[in-house]
Amino acid sequence: MVFMRLGRKFKFRFSVNKSTIKLIVNHALGYHLFLVVSKNPSVKTFGMSNLCEDGQLVFFGDWDNVFLYRVRDELKRLQRKEDLGTAVILTTGESVDEQGKEYGNYHAVGIGKFQYHKLFDLLQGISVDRNFIRVSDYFNGRYNVLRIYPKTESGEMIRDRPYLKEVLYAPTKRDTSSAFIRFLQLYYGFPDLPDRFIGKPDNLYGLKLVSYQTTQRGWLPFSKLLKSSKSNNNAKTVATMKGVKM
Repeated sequence: MVFMRLGRKFKFRFSVNKSTIKLIVNHALGYHLFLVVSKNPSVKTFGMSNLCEDGQLVFFGDWDNVFLYRVRDELKRLQRKEDLGTAVILTTGESVDEQGKEYGNYHAVGIGKFQYHKLFDLLQGISVDRNFIRVSDYFNGRYNVLRIYPKTESGEMIRDRPYLKEVLYAPTKRDTSSAFIRFLQLYYGFPDLPDRFIGKPDNLYGLKLVSYQTTQRGWLPFSKLLKSSKSNNNAKTVATMKGVKM
């Protein structure tokens, strides 16, 4: 059981079976009581954070049960107004409605780099899953995470990894992440970009992986991600992706 006092709030947190129960007493609201029940993670998977080695971030987005055209329109608006740069859309599962419109769960990854607060403002202005924004508090509030690995339970795969849906090209004047460009090329078949779409590459090649179940965090060798589903959770070395081959 965990007890915390945050200003005029009192928080009690404890686990029952496979769920976490949080009781929040807010004195500022006249001793209102809030009960939050959440299921503890039981499925193991790996995600990629959007944190670059220099502390800046690339754009990550996560949409659940939305039309593809909405995701596309929002990304194109960010490209026009915020110099987002080239971005890829990934899908973790989709369907087609009776009118032939594609909908489902989508991820987006951009190659342009942002400061944390600017990126947080961008996410607040679009229709990404609100939990995707809030979960950054779980990771010290300084980066987002997208799943890149199959979900496994008791050693069995229960959901495949996301796959590349489409690429939205756009020139950018921003610094861009060499690590994420290389990662997208090797892992998702992202095409080589003409110079006008690359921007100003940072020539940094570190990527940060996160294990969802254990919350183990570290800079892992990219070759392990490509070669094996049994990643070493204790590895904390900087990935060097120059010359890495599938």
